[in-house]
Amino acid sequence: MAVSNITRNLRDGELVVKDNGQAGSLTVLLDEGDLTWTQRQNTIEIKDRGSITGGHTRNGDDESVTISFTAKWSQLLGAAINPVDALQLYETLTFHADAGLGSTSATGEQETLTFEFTVLDPAGLASEKIVFDKVYRESLTMSEGDDSNLIAFTGRAFQTAPTISRI
Repeated sequence: MAVSNITRNLRDGELVVKDNGQAGSLTVLLDEGDLTWTQRQNTIEIKDRGSITGGHTRNGDDESVTISFTAKWSQLLGAAINPVDALQLYETLTFHADAGLGSTSATGEQETLTFEFTVLDPAGLASEKIVFDKVYRESLTMSEGDDSNLIAFTGRAFQTAPTISRI
């Protein structure tokens, strides 16, 4: 498969949030194009009486992926108020009781969702899908703005790296 040299930007990406299939999925509209994720590697430094000379490194504990994004919002609640209305981002990320969402984790575990980030290649050669499994919320910040109100999500995917594939 050919590789494209065209740089991707916020116009090429789409974020879809999925539950376990009960309520379906939600394409994040009006997002700012600022999705970020961080993969961390924990390393243990073994020193010889405080000196690196003569010491070595070892793999540390696995670290989960951190993920964040910001989106504009027009409504916080939709399906939770009226089942015929579309799911809204806020009620999805908070697992609002009346929205009919199901966690992607097992019963009794922290509620999680799947995030699928698709980056389309403008040249049509090498589009990619980045999947974050078992994403749980650490913080959700709603803010009022002059041009738009925003939701800022910060969470973790319970995996050491997302799954990346060509589509």
